[in-house]
Amino acid sequence: MINGVSTTVGKSFWFIRTEGEPVDLKEDPEYKDRVEYNRYSNYYNLRISGLRESDSAVYKFMFITNHQTGRYIGEPGVRLTVGDLQVLVVSTSDQQEDSDVQLECFNTCDPDGLEDYVWFKNGSMIQSETSQTFLYRSWISSTDRISCSLRDSKKKKSPEVYAPQTPTVSLDPPTEILEGSSVTLTCSSDANPAANYTWFKENKDSPKSEEQMFTISDITAEDGGLYICVAQNKLGQQNSTVQVSVGSGSVLMLVIRLIISALLTLIFWVVLFLKIFRRRSPEEPSVIRSQDEDDQRLEGDGPTSRHPAEDETEF
Repeated sequence: MINGVSTTVGKSFWFIRTEGEPVDLKEDPEYKDRVEYNRYSNYYNLRISGLRESDSAVYKFMFITNHQTGRYIGEPGVRLTVGDLQVLVVSTSDQQEDSDVQLECFNTCDPDGLEDYVWFKNGSMIQSETSQTFLYRSWISSTDRISCSLRDSKKKKSPEVYAPQTPTVSLDPPTEILEGSSVTLTCSSDANPAANYTWFKENKDSPKSEEQMFTISDITAEDGGLYICVAQNKLGQQNSTVQVSVGSGSVLMLVIRLIISALLTLIFWVVLFLKIFRRRSPEEPSVIRSQDEDDQRLEGDGPTSRHPAEDETEF
């Protein structure tokens, strides 16, 4: 009864879209086949099946009465956040090449594991009774990849979990290392969960480093040798090796000395040539001038210079 008027609820529903007139989720194309309402006394519950990440939203409840102003919306609403499914490694035990593992399909919206789940191995759905719950146990090899999904939403799979792949190792610098310098060894492996890294030197039991990047500073000849990188997670491990070569630097010093000697020899000959060239350059004009003077003298001794002598003879 509102303001003395008998009031009845004509329609009640949940909605998320606030643009324009609210739309009942049962009439929303994204939800109509996945929602149901349940009423308990004065409580109106909403159940969504086949949850998707896109279902993350603020949900509000609305009821409409026969009263002229009888439209009521529950504020501020209920915020739902849907996280991605995730496979967690619960336990594992190794036996030769295979591992006995127990996995959990973790769903933030179903912490108690009440939903039905589907498990996949290497992309193919696993057909067994034990593969329909949020827990799954099986023997898997180092090459197997496992994922899960809700039974109502098989296309929305969790990321796959798998053992580390064969690591890739590298050196910086990649050439022979000189004594007294440093070198960085890097190891990387594709794995989920992410791999942990450990560096060993051949025939040495204690690890050299537990970091992905391992730097050897002020390196000596004893540091040279074969290094092993082990990439490991809860599902298995793989390793790769890399050779570190340490040189004394004697060959390099010999090459440097030869280059310096050749440069000094070249500089000596260039300087000597320039000195000789500079000494000869001023003499050439004087030689030319002396030749001109000789020619003039010869011309002076010609007929013109003999005329006075002839004249003297006539007198």
